[in-house]
Amino acid sequence: MQGLYWIASYPRSGNTWLRLLLDSYLHGGAAVDINRISPSGLMYSRAFADDVLGIDTADLLPAEILALRPQVMRAIRDRHADPVMLKTHDMRHRLPDGQWTLPADVSLGGVYLVRDPRDVVLSLARFLSCSPDQAITIMATAGQQRATSHDQQATHLVNVWGSWSENVRSWMAADPFPVHLVRYEDLRARPRQVMAGILRAFDLPVDLDRIAAAVAATSLETLHQQERQRGFIEYAGRGRFFGSGAVAGWRHRLTPAQAGRIRDQHGEVMARLDYEDW
Repeated sequence: MQGLYWIASYPRSGNTWLRLLLDSYLHGGAAVDINRISPSGLMYSRAFADDVLGIDTADLLPAEILALRPQVMRAIRDRHADPVMLKTHDMRHRLPDGQWTLPADVSLGGVYLVRDPRDVVLSLARFLSCSPDQAITIMATAGQQRATSHDQQATHLVNVWGSWSENVRSWMAADPFPVHLVRYEDLRARPRQVMAGILRAFDLPVDLDRIAAAVAATSLETLHQQERQRGFIEYAGRGRFFGSGAVAGWRHRLTPAQAGRIRDQHGEVMARLDYEDW
């Protein structure tokens, strides 16, 4: 069976940890190497896109690259005999010609990992080296696009985050393919039970002993130690990638005004996810 399974999230919501959990599980619960994560970000690789399209995408505008994304996704599917897992931070949306950027005809399904936006703000601020107030503004920006500069396009194709609410809503919708929604907080609190549901969404067998081994192999202490010793190539030269993984850490680090801004901007979606009174 050919096709793509999506590991999706707004940035800084636990996507990398989930990829490592899956990587360990798929290898029998083995130890992980943070610099060799199997579920990849191939959809953002300019080198791959240039190869399959036969053009230099560095010469294209972001809108022109997005218009070609469905073609690149079909090429990934066609070059693999078995299902492929891909990470994405993109919101699901239609192009001007009506096509979905992540088409249903290549997509077998997906898992969307969502995190309390008040905690996301803190992690995003550290990731982007900006203030929490700036991160709050970024997360509220409709249609937000990243990796649009010429320098970034040298290796990494444009991605469309949208606002936090736009991103979450797009993956909670029924179209264009089924998605299993997972709250980061639940994965932290009950990793074995929640991982079982994730594996079923990917049509993978559920082995509780192997899940337990994968959870142990991807503890935050292990990930922090590896990053200290070897660095993390996905975040090279930009400081520390793996944070505390705290749940509700915002209560001690955001001001009431900052938390209020986030609630004003995203309250409707937060309520749907039971974050309003978290």
